[in-house]
Amino acid sequence: MIDVVLASLILGPAAITYLLRSNAALGFLALCTGFVLSISVIGDLKQLLSEINLSIAQSTLGLILLFVPLFITLLLARGSKRSGLTFWLQLVVALCAGGFLVLSVAPILASSSEFDLSKSNFYDQLEKVQSLVIGLGAALSLMLIWLTGVHKPKKH
Repeated sequence: MIDVVLASLILGPAAITYLLRSNAALGFLALCTGFVLSISVIGDLKQLLSEINLSIAQSTLGLILLFVPLFITLLLARGSKRSGLTFWLQLVVALCAGGFLVLSVAPILASSSEFDLSKSNFYDQLEKVQSLVIGLGAALSLMLIWLTGVHKPKKH
């Protein structure tokens, strides 16, 4: 069961990228932003929400900060090329985003629920190559953004 969840978390961004022709490079960088937010501002955000009488667990808030920027960015950045080297690089970046998503979500789930992704052998293998996943995703994302730019499709 855990391996199915891991596979869906990794393949989810790639599937959205493929089906919507989304810009996975922007999605990866949005995930990086969500990761930084989930680490650095989560305490202040939780305090702000408690002041307005909205009670959310810190783990739930962390998951929201990770998932929402990634998937909204993939939905809004749709309509790129579907063929060529750029598209294949976008899929590689989307797989890296999925790997980074798993690496980011696993500690949150392990501390907050009985659903521990780190018990999987697949997660252990992913953890061994986390520097490659994050570094390759970041390098390809920046390269794709710098070389291709962000283009909106022309209206007919």
